Amino acid sequence: MEPAFCANEEELRMGFPFSMAFQPIVHVSTGNIYAYEALVRGPQGQSAASILGRLKENDQFLFHQKCRSRAMTLATNLGITKSNAALSINFLPRAIRTPEACSAMTRAAANSLNFPYERLIFEMTDSERLLDTKQVRTVANEYQRNGFRIALSIDDLQAALSEKAMRKQIRADILKLNMSITRNLHLHPRSQTTIASLQNVCNAEGIELIAEGVETREEYVALLRCGIEYMQGYLFAMPGFESLPNFTLPTATGMCA
Repeated sequence: MEPAFCANEEELRMGFPFSMAFQPIVHVSTGNIYAYEALVRGPQGQSAASILGRLKENDQFLFHQKCRSRAMTLATNLGITKSNAALSINFLPRAIRTPEACSAMTRAAANSLNFPYERLIFEMTDSERLLDTKQVRTVANEYQRNGFRIALSIDDLQAALSEKAMRKQIRADILKLNMSITRNLHLHPRSQTTIASLQNVCNAEGIELIAEGVETREEYVALLRCGIEYMQGYLFAMPGFESLPNFTLPTATGMCA
């Protein structure tokens, strides 16, 4: 497949072109797509590592701005704004030195595409949050002030629960259970109990909880028992290169609920 975009002047300055794949986040109770996560790929679908490994420190801000613009443009061309699905874009707060300017550039890109601000989700990792809590809080507050949502991918269940869904640091709109938590969850009853408690906290505080990296029916059933309604992973759909893939919900056949 030919890439949807040709390398522009800024990409040539960085030394490489790139594109995007999209993976659906499913609301399993309704059978609807809640959002698509944009994932960096090479121009012919090469891995994210093949692109990120070439990124220079001085180009991080430019790269992140180009990523969100590319993700919004491609998703819009593919029809995402005709649905109710949101768009989730990964970002590094430490690459953003002037949150107001970055937010303004993002708003301008969204306005040019008629992309609703409230359907833009910016996701960071827990490790990124801990690098510079003041910087992260400043960026998150600026984004949320403009109507964007902030998602936080967590890999420490106990810390998430004890911090009341991270509200001591930032007020995340969405928490994502990292695949390190999801993997073989059905074999870890203590983790299931903690996830169920975290889901209750999220329900009380109006935070959406998503499980990513769901690959097996057993993990799916365990998450259902914990009350998780939003899931993402190969069990539902592989990332689609320059496409918005549909998904398949597991059937009851062969599952022990």
